[in-house]
Amino acid sequence: MMPNTVSTLLPSLLMFARRSQLWTGLLIATSAAVLMLAPKQATAADVPVQIEFTKQQGQLTQEIIQLLDRQHYQHRDLNDEFANDVFNRYLKLLDPQHIYLSQADLEPFNYLSSELDDLLAQGDLSPMAALYNLLQQRRLAFIDYNLSVFSQGEPMFDFERLEDISTSPYDNPRVTNLESLKDTWRKQLKNEFINGQLSNESVEQIKDRLQKRYTNIRKRVLQVELRDAYLAVSNSITTVTGPHTTYLSPRNVEDFNIDMSLSLEGIGAVLQRDNDYTKVVSLVVGGPADKAGDLKAADYIVGVAQDGDPIQEILGWRLDDVVDQIRGPKGTLVNLQIIPGGDLQQTKKTIQIKRNKVNLDDQAAKKTVVEILTPEGLVNIGVITLPTFYMDFAAAQSGDPNYRSTTRDVYNLIQELKSESISGIVIDLRNNGGGSLREANQLTGLFIETGTTVQVRYADGMIQKQMDRNPLLAYNGPLVVLVNRYSASASEIFAAAMQDYKRALIVGSQTYGKGTVQTFGDLSSGQIKFTQAKFYRVSGASTQHKGVIPDVNLPSLTDPKKVGESTQDHALKWDSVKAVDHKTYFSFEHIIPQLQKRQEKRNQSSADWQYTLSLAERERKRPKQISLHLGHRQQSWQEQQDWYLNTINTLRSSHDLAPVTDVKDHDFDYDDAQKDPYILAGAVVIADWIDMAH
Repeated sequence: MMPNTVSTLLPSLLMFARRSQLWTGLLIATSAAVLMLAPKQATAADVPVQIEFTKQQGQLTQEIIQLLDRQHYQHRDLNDEFANDVFNRYLKLLDPQHIYLSQADLEPFNYLSSELDDLLAQGDLSPMAALYNLLQQRRLAFIDYNLSVFSQGEPMFDFERLEDISTSPYDNPRVTNLESLKDTWRKQLKNEFINGQLSNESVEQIKDRLQKRYTNIRKRVLQVELRDAYLAVSNSITTVTGPHTTYLSPRNVEDFNIDMSLSLEGIGAVLQRDNDYTKVVSLVVGGPADKAGDLKAADYIVGVAQDGDPIQEILGWRLDDVVDQIRGPKGTLVNLQIIPGGDLQQTKKTIQIKRNKVNLDDQAAKKTVVEILTPEGLVNIGVITLPTFYMDFAAAQSGDPNYRSTTRDVYNLIQELKSESISGIVIDLRNNGGGSLREANQLTGLFIETGTTVQVRYADGMIQKQMDRNPLLAYNGPLVVLVNRYSASASEIFAAAMQDYKRALIVGSQTYGKGTVQTFGDLSSGQIKFTQAKFYRVSGASTQHKGVIPDVNLPSLTDPKKVGESTQDHALKWDSVKAVDHKTYFSFEHIIPQLQKRQEKRNQSSADWQYTLSLAERERKRPKQISLHLGHRQQSWQEQQDWYLNTINTLRSSHDLAPVTDVKDHDFDYDDAQKDPYILAGAVVIADWIDMAH
């Protein structure tokens, strides 16, 4: 039985959402569910609330395990392996940066790696509560340590000492004991002082800012509730069956219903907690932040202010409190202080966004025409940009014959492009995280006569085929589908079908690899969003994990080892089913190697591609340790700024633009398709294809 609603968006974190019947989309990390409920006053000034899970929560845990056992696509036996995975996931949710709990702290709890399955089956959560309470005590110790440093006389740190700090502590083993943890805390605080000095703050300004930060964090540690702790427990269980499976508390469900009605106003960003930072997971297409262009996925938001007010630092804040500050009435302004890319070595910057609602028109398909120069002269290539797979379900269900949908809009745009003497069409699916499965199916039908578009396999082995039965071809000419690592789910279904039918060339970079379907299951308290099925191409291959591999690769700044389904713990594996008989439209095999060679040659001569390749290579070689010697750090910082400035000015020179003295003064004008190197690359591939076909 097909689900009524499928969504991979963690609803309580959405500022905007879209109503759907059958929905696919890019995942939102479920670690965001930890510490997200409304705060209350602490019962004691200096002692965190002692967590003790209730009998009802124990029974709810049993319900969760039973539902997952009966209905989840990926069955997991309740055994020692399951116990070990849940235990490690719990630790990762509680202490992802390895700064609170040492190996010595965990020794009394290590038995859980083999016995937790039995305890959970009995509804016994007492050891999970004990570990959570230890974490809270250690968080206070960490805060109090930092505050105590500020009371010391200067100098607080030896900035001439030769020592380093890891840029990815989560990849390192936990330190042995509390004394080692304190040394880590010292290094972290020293690093904070160095970052402040690199931002031209005085020592007093740094001390004042950090004292306020840790005082606020301390208050918030004391405000933790039982429900906060239970979300950590429940999502430790759900996410080991798959990264898109999560428990939604009754409040989460209520927030989901509000969000799906689009009644909330804000900036259109999906957020999650990343240790003490608020991280931007994704931007809602067509939302205020997306349209403003300054906020990007992976950025840290570290400060918020209403227009006209001073920035208030939000490090250590609960996620729901951050969202409450960012949300606001339509038309009002909010200022955000961000760290680009979550790179703590980068300088903070302040941006301003006007709050608004997301309109369907903002997410709708749009067209343009680009000109490219070929040996035969100028050629027009049509471009259709598709931010998401949308459909106005409410209008369709009410019987409105003119309801909006992806397929209807694209069909009309194609007819308009045909009148503009185009030689081919580029469908731009970059950053398209998915949407309506129905629309992915019907859009495929615009470019093939009839046939299967995607196969959906359920846990019981039943395979259902989505079909295009309409022989109408809206367009039968040269077609390129432009994708990147953030093209996911419904985007991958469409791109895979175009590739398997040999109807279009896929250009760009490997897609996300999100090939699963989620639905909701009711519990006595709240719901579970869980994986119900998997997608398979007409070739029989799954889109899960591997995504769609382009026929022609373009350089990318996104590291596939850091972004994508394959980076998620416990993601479902790639596999295949029986292929479906299907016709093919073009014979690409003999020209694809030549197309790639031509593109690689262009990469060497294009300043845009050289810029991209240089940044990607520098990021790949980023050191895993940074110096805590102030002089060395200042030198490294200056070298980095000089390198970026030189690289930007080299790019600007190639476009006959005057050099800048500050990287912040450079702006990429990729809103103009004629200046977007990825769109132009897709257009040139079409020209190459036509040339080779002659």
